[in-house]
Amino acid sequence: MDPLSQLFAAYLESVSNNVSKVYSDTHNTTVTTKALQYEDTEIRFQHQLWRIRNDSVCANLIQDSTQYSKCTQLAKNMFNEVCIKLSSNEKLSTKGRSISNMYCNASINYKPIVAQISQPKAKTAQQLADKLCNQLILESMQDNSEVIKKQKEAACTKVN
Repeated sequence: MDPLSQLFAAYLESVSNNVSKVYSDTHNTTVTTKALQYEDTEIRFQHQLWRIRNDSVCANLIQDSTQYSKCTQLAKNMFNEVCIKLSSNEKLSTKGRSISNMYCNASINYKPIVAQISQPKAKTAQQLADKLCNQLILESMQDNSEVIKKQKEAACTKVN
């Protein structure tokens, strides 16, 4: 291939790459991963075609339900705040408007996971008596001794 043909081929490739990149950026055709810091928490998510992929929000924390819940709730708040801030800016480019719409759609459609883990409540005396009675019933099924039968009768009469 002569040098002029090589130069022309390189020029065409460069132009087509630029056109492809502009199209990809404008229409957000590739999956893009974001990690944004919000209230001392890193919120990760992916978006494509100017839509936030709900299943990707805080997906890195899904194994820890408490942290995952906190992150998804913060993500919802962040989507709301970013939507409000971007929507109030009248000088946004076309791409900026697309980003604004993406966050506003997420602020409306994204549903955070709410999980709370608390201490179990203390068992009442009645519940403890029921438990003891049930344990002794099981023991008496395996062991027919008089001692177990008497313990079972004593424990179960308190329940009833």
